[in-house]
Amino acid sequence: MDWKRAISILVASFIALNIFLAINLYRQGKSADEFSLTPGQQEEIKKFLREKGVDLRVESLKEGRPQSLLEVSFEKVDEEEVLKNFFGEKEIPKVIEVQDSRKYTLENQQLIVADNGFITYFNNNEEVIWPNLTREQAEKEAEDFIKKRAKITKGAVLDKVTYDKESGGYLCEYVRYYDGFFIDNSYITVLVTPSGIKTYYQCWLKPLGYVGKKRGVISPLIAIMRVINEEETVTFPVAIVVVKQGYYSKIYDANRWQMPPVWKIESENGQVYYVNAYTGEMEQ
Repeated sequence: MDWKRAISILVASFIALNIFLAINLYRQGKSADEFSLTPGQQEEIKKFLREKGVDLRVESLKEGRPQSLLEVSFEKVDEEEVLKNFFGEKEIPKVIEVQDSRKYTLENQQLIVADNGFITYFNNNEEVIWPNLTREQAEKEAEDFIKKRAKITKGAVLDKVTYDKESGGYLCEYVRYYDGFFIDNSYITVLVTPSGIKTYYQCWLKPLGYVGKKRGVISPLIAIMRVINEEETVTFPVAIVVVKQGYYSKIYDANRWQMPPVWKIESENGQVYYVNAYTGEMEQ
C-alpha cells in the first residue's frame, strides 16, 4: 500500500469534513468555536502541506477571532472641498461631465471624482523634484499627500510598497482598517516618483458597523487547504507569505451592503485569495 497517498487522502477527507461541519454550524446559528482543530490535527495538516510543496512563511497561524458581518457604504466626498485640496482655492480647473463622474483638468494635472466618492488623480509633470528618492521618503510623501489632499487621517494603514522600475518610483498601497480588521476592497494607492506624486487612486468605503452576533470562524489552516485544493492558479511548490483575518467583498451598486469575514491568503508571487471565514467558500 502507498501509505503517503493513503495519509494524503485521509487528511484531505478530514479537511473536507471540517469545512462541511463549519458550514452546518453556521447555518444552525452555532459558533464554529465548537469545532476547532486540536494541536495534533494542526501539526498533521502542516505536515501534509509541507509534503505537497507548501511553504508556510508566516510567523504564526493563530485561530481566528469571532466576527460579525460588517455593513459598509460608499464614503461620499464634498466635491468642492476636494477641488480646493487638490488644486488650491484660487485655481479654476476645466471640467468635463462623464458617466457618473466629473473630470477636472488644470495644466498637467487631472482629477476625476465619481458619484460614489472614488477619486483618481494624475500628474503628468516630468520635472525631477526628488532626484534621490528613497523608499522611506516615498512612504512619507505618500502619507503627507493622503493627509493634506484627501484629508484622511485615520484608518489608512500602509499595506505594501513596490518599486516601479519604469518610473523609478514606489507604489504605496494602503488598506482601510476597522476594529483591527482590514477591509481589503477599501484602499488607496499612491505612486511616488522622482517627478512627484504621479497617480493617486482612492476607493474608500465607510464602515457602518456590525450586523448580527459574532460567530466563530474556520481555522486558517482549513482556509489554506481550501485554496490549494480548489484553485487552479496555484502551482507547486508555493510559498504562503500572508495569512490575515478581515473583510472583503465585491463592490456593489447599492447604498449599503454586508461583508462576510474572510481569510486573506497571499503567495510569494503576489497571488491573493479570499476564503469566507464562516463557510470556507472562495470569495471572488
